[in-house]
Amino acid sequence: MSEWKVFYRDSLDHDRTSRGVASKEDALRHARTLQREQRAVIYRIEGPNGGLLRNEDIMRWVSANRW
Repeated sequence: MSEWKVFYRDSLDHDRTSRGVASKEDALRHARTLQREQRAVIYRIEGPNGGLLRNEDIMRWVSANRW
C-alpha cells in the first residue's frame, strides 16, 4: 500500500511527520487540518516512489479548497 506523509512544524516548534495516509487528496486534507486547527507550518508532503508536493503547491490547493 502506498503512503503519503505530511512534514510540518507544530505549535510547540517541533518538526513532525504525520501518519501515513492512502492518497494524495487525503494528505492534502490532513495538511489543511493541521494548518487550520493546530496552527502547524506545513513543509511538504511526500508520496510513494519519491512523489513530492512542496509548501507552495500545498498552499495553492488549500486556498482553492477552503471548505
